[in-house]
Amino acid sequence: MDEFNKDFDKWNKVKKQLNSNEDNVNFYPKEGQVWFCSVGVNIGYEQDGTGRIFERPVLVVKKFNNKMYWVVPLSTKHKQYDFYFNFVDPNGQKASAILAQLRLLSIRRFIRDMYMISDDIFEGILVKLRNFINKSKPRF
Repeated sequence: MDEFNKDFDKWNKVKKQLNSNEDNVNFYPKEGQVWFCSVGVNIGYEQDGTGRIFERPVLVVKKFNNKMYWVVPLSTKHKQYDFYFNFVDPNGQKASAILAQLRLLSIRRFIRDMYMISDDIFEGILVKLRNFINKSKPRF
């Protein structure tokens, strides 16, 4: 699907179902876990989900409470940008955390857990994310 031909109408129906779903409110994601989340159809070059419920893997970066989480979407493509953190997942597959697309997600978007990344990789992601954010501080 290209950036101009996206099925926003189908996503809107899925989003309404997710919003009323009470099943996943008993999930308890932890920082450093990778989950499939229903991230939807997004604008322009933002990472979209795929499949019936527009899902994609995300890494839980920060838990605020049992309902709200900061996540970064993951990709299977390694790219050499300062806002990508490339790693190999526990299954031996290439993965990249797309740091520039850090976002807040509700627990209602969480579908199923996939795996926990190693402490070393998680710390590396957090360091790179902090550095990336620090570079973006407003100039005074």
